[in-house]
Amino acid sequence: MYVSNGYPRWAASAVWYQIFPERFCRANDENPINASDIEGTTPFSLNHRNAWGIHDWTSEWYALDANEKKNDANLKTNLLRRRYCGDIKGIISKLDYLKQLGVNALYFTPLQYSPSLHKYDGTNFLHTDPFFGSNPRADIQTIAHEDFNDFDNAAWTIADRETLQLIREAHLRGMRIIFDGVFNHIGYNSRPFQDVLKHRQKSKYASWFHIDFEKSTSKSLNYQKFWGCVKEMPKLNYSSDEVRRYVLATLKRWLLPVVDGKEVDGIDGWRIDHAIGVPSTFWAEAHKFVKSLKPDSLFIGELIEDEDIIKPYLNDHIFDSVMNYCLLTEMCRFFAAEKNCITGHEFDKNLNYLLNLYPTDSNYLMQNMLGTHDTERIASYIVNRRLKKFGNIGMFFANSHAEDPHYNTRKPFKRERQIQKMMAVFQFGFIGAPMIYYGDEAGMWGANDPDCRKPMMWKELKFSGEHPVINGIQSHKTDHVKFDDGLFSFYQKLTALRREHKSLTTGTFHTLAAPDGLRLYSFARRCQGDEVIFVFNREKQSCRIDIKSKAKMLTDYFSGQEYIKKSTGLYQLEIEPNSMLVLL
Repeated sequence: MYVSNGYPRWAASAVWYQIFPERFCRANDENPINASDIEGTTPFSLNHRNAWGIHDWTSEWYALDANEKKNDANLKTNLLRRRYCGDIKGIISKLDYLKQLGVNALYFTPLQYSPSLHKYDGTNFLHTDPFFGSNPRADIQTIAHEDFNDFDNAAWTIADRETLQLIREAHLRGMRIIFDGVFNHIGYNSRPFQDVLKHRQKSKYASWFHIDFEKSTSKSLNYQKFWGCVKEMPKLNYSSDEVRRYVLATLKRWLLPVVDGKEVDGIDGWRIDHAIGVPSTFWAEAHKFVKSLKPDSLFIGELIEDEDIIKPYLNDHIFDSVMNYCLLTEMCRFFAAEKNCITGHEFDKNLNYLLNLYPTDSNYLMQNMLGTHDTERIASYIVNRRLKKFGNIGMFFANSHAEDPHYNTRKPFKRERQIQKMMAVFQFGFIGAPMIYYGDEAGMWGANDPDCRKPMMWKELKFSGEHPVINGIQSHKTDHVKFDDGLFSFYQKLTALRREHKSLTTGTFHTLAAPDGLRLYSFARRCQGDEVIFVFNREKQSCRIDIKSKAKMLTDYFSGQEYIKKSTGLYQLEIEPNSMLVLL
């Protein structure tokens, strides 16, 4: 089954890799960032007068450095203030690693100019953050002196040009790239918002925001914020023509960049952050605009809401597809949860419900992830196994955070890694495009933000041991922080499996076995004579399962074990506890 016209077919064959730029790789050891450069974002309790310095990449995550010990602040506050200074050239230097892993599509959390480590409070949408580049002071001056309102003719800074080099180098390796579009709000430090703070109703940017001037005072501006409370993220007003023009100009700038009068390689699409926060009518307009510029570009939304809210965004083709949080919930319920876990029968029912809810094309383009920068890492979810619904963001965040007194941040045991492998196999086998969150393939673990955003655990680096936080208390036990070669090889086998079998990218989906009362499940993907069969046993004992296949013999992809069809025409398989088979 092929993706139809109007949808980017390449995205059905994608193996995504999500990169959090500040924490991925640092090439520039002489980054001149200082404390004043990170003011205007969380945490506000510390300012440039407090001791600060760039953090050592390989130091212990839960240990304060010499500067942090001088400040009267808790660990979380210091973690939010840290900068490890990953940069664009660092990412370029690791493209061959990603090629070796087998990924062919990259999604970047925001690169835009911002004082924060995460860049979701962008002060200028058009430019890459100068500190991701190799000459930030020069870029800051360039941006400061350009006409902010001339959206179509913004300068190409050094960091911008290095970003274009990154796009070109990725394309040379057969990798697609999408950027994170964060357009629900703009940064507190942005020129429009700072102008409103200064000039109030007289500011030419007053219409850019939702402001109640009557309830404002000389010291306090009453404005709408992201999630209603995030001070550094003033919400944008889409009734403003200039706001809409600014966002569309940003979409165009990176899709079809023109530098020094010459067209150069641009990105292959956009992932839209917090899509629910902006009127869907604008996203429909933006989608048409993006497709008019680059018909095979991907326009995908971040919607963590319930399925009935997501449905019209896909049925009306406002987005090509979405990040598949609904599938992640079901995967966690079947594979990882201890309480409220579901059987194979329930799992199959829920999966088919999701597949029938959205357009077929959207299903094949879904970003099927096991975790992101907004969740605890999948390894730590399995350690804690506390079911949560991602749409209830407040409750989800509260009980997936290291500060929760019942949370355990220790390194996963071998049996927990086995569950991660089972989930990864399902992720790569199910309809949609699998997405690896940076470092999951290397064995990284961590609770929700900020712990899910640790510096990438590179093989060539020697990291300090980590003392986990268990039930709110830091342990004396030391977890070794080291690149997991075996897990990396396992993910390589999964990317190769998907690359070698068309049934996994465009094939149909067929349930083979989904018994009630057992955490046992099997399905097949088929396309033009190619068949891959998946079998999962999440029981604590061995189970027998009977499946149908036209093949005369099946071979397990991982062990090489061969299975012969019985005279009944069925394959009778004995599956060990907490294990899976991938049969070719």
